[in-house]
Amino acid sequence: MILRKAIISNYRGINGSITVNFDLFNCIVGQNDAGKSTILKAIDASLNETNLTRSDYNVQATENIISVELFFDCQNEQYLLGEEIPTTIEAEELTNQDNHLVWKKTWNVTDTNVAKPKTSIVRKKYNGTSDFIFKTEQQLIAQCTANAIATAKGNGDAFNNVEKREKLREFNQQNNVAFTYEYEEIPSTGTTKLKASGDAIKKALPSFQYFKADTSLSDTDATIQKYFKDMAFKLIQDEVDTDEMEETIKTQLGGVLQKVTDKINDVLKSTERVEPKVEFDWSKLISTSFVSTANGNNIPLSSRGDGFRRITMMSYFEYLAETQRTNGTQQIIFGFEEPETFLHPSAQDSLFDKLNLLTENGYQVITSTHSPTIVGNTKRNNIIHISKPANVYTVNQTGIDYKELAKDLGIKPDNTFTPLFSTSRLLFLVEGIDDANAMHHKANLYKQNGLIPHTFEELSINVIPIGGCGGVKHWVNLDLFTKLEKPFFIFLDSDKDNAASISPNETNLVDYGLTNGTDFAISQKRLLENYIHPTALQRLVPGSIITYTDFDHAKNFCKDYPNSGIRGHLGGSKVAEHHYCNLTFDELRMTWFDGTNDEFINLYNTIITKLN
Repeated sequence: MILRKAIISNYRGINGSITVNFDLFNCIVGQNDAGKSTILKAIDASLNETNLTRSDYNVQATENIISVELFFDCQNEQYLLGEEIPTTIEAEELTNQDNHLVWKKTWNVTDTNVAKPKTSIVRKKYNGTSDFIFKTEQQLIAQCTANAIATAKGNGDAFNNVEKREKLREFNQQNNVAFTYEYEEIPSTGTTKLKASGDAIKKALPSFQYFKADTSLSDTDATIQKYFKDMAFKLIQDEVDTDEMEETIKTQLGGVLQKVTDKINDVLKSTERVEPKVEFDWSKLISTSFVSTANGNNIPLSSRGDGFRRITMMSYFEYLAETQRTNGTQQIIFGFEEPETFLHPSAQDSLFDKLNLLTENGYQVITSTHSPTIVGNTKRNNIIHISKPANVYTVNQTGIDYKELAKDLGIKPDNTFTPLFSTSRLLFLVEGIDDANAMHHKANLYKQNGLIPHTFEELSINVIPIGGCGGVKHWVNLDLFTKLEKPFFIFLDSDKDNAASISPNETNLVDYGLTNGTDFAISQKRLLENYIHPTALQRLVPGSIITYTDFDHAKNFCKDYPNSGIRGHLGGSKVAEHHYCNLTFDELRMTWFDGTNDEFINLYNTIITKLN
């Protein structure tokens, strides 16, 4: 279940309503006091039922209601919606016209306080007596009978309630029964089908793990403790005969308690007698922590500096990113306020990588930040720009002036580039440091084998990792290169799923006004990792058996390798960093040369032409 959109009304700095669209990775950007954290706090109020106060109400609002409306793509996952038969939220038509589950919280505001929230969902409602979604089994049977719909199968077995509703739904569609999409308030008490469905949906909603700016990431954080406690509790349930253990303890402890109880009852009235009781809560049995062994002492992590604690907690996110999720794993939305706080810029790069890896494992990340490092590495369609022109809370996700945004956040070309301008004859721009190292490695081996006359270094061509073309930092750097009239050439991964698809990187570069073959080239395979031939990996990592095609996600094949030992030697998602520069000339030719054309030589010749 993925959060796709939120509509927030009259909350904090929002006067009226704003709409925010979400992807798996989302970066909220804005000046101080623009209201970046408002979006995270609104999601927290809805999913974690955080209490609101009068100060959360926008004083300029024209209605006495705060509302947070969340829209989820349920991805046709199956749930038990108050019954024993699994079904989907989409099939039960508990969605809006865009097929999204709508989870709406509203708070009535008075002059002194904010009432407890009311919860509503949107559902498809058929006109008159044709409606059926929240009817009891007997009511469903009666409606089927009235419409001459069979309620039993040919073998005499009765259709279950999910099947009855499906038949009624087909009947309504065939007879063009009119319908509307309406909000349905979920009662807080009772045993109705609506209440049971609402409770089941609430349980299925993603968990929102919220890390606020004013609290340091710590191993004692409740969300982190809950993750490991839940794991421990499941292990106890699966591996330990707790019933036998509880019975033994109750027997031994119960005898002593009974003797104490008898003494208590000796001095009490007969109407006030007490009984002993022994209860177990295995979920409270486990607590986890880390200690630092600096200077030979076991120092609690809470006693180390904020930066140290945050670096340690980054490993928790990396673990989640690399641990295989199952269908039964609850979806988690991570909300971070300024996670870069206390971290050195180099550590911020690492933090961004770990947060991004979480999304590759199916989690959702929403982060607010002031960090030029994080914003600079974020794809532009994942940026949510918050501003307050004329004191009006404004959300912009399209048509953003990225150069102005970069200036606002202080994003400037890396200082390491500055000395290169005086010595470089041409700037060869690639995505990452692995690509830069790979280019130098290929050039050295191709020269040694007589296929090219000079290496890039000998030609004073600097190979610079500039980031993917979706990053804001990339466009700022590229604009500077253009203004300085410094010759440059770009080579990026195609990121294509198959040979026939169009490379998103090529589309972006063309949109920027660059010419394919003159200003840039796109790899003929999907990623740099696809240029490591599987047989080369088998040589470098004995025992590995791995195959992938030119457009498979080769990095994931290594990251998800079933044998943990071999997976570690492959390097996981860092396979290029570990192995590319160990490839032999013959192994390079296996992926760059197709028998007629050598892609690297063609790239090299294009760069030489641009240089001249």
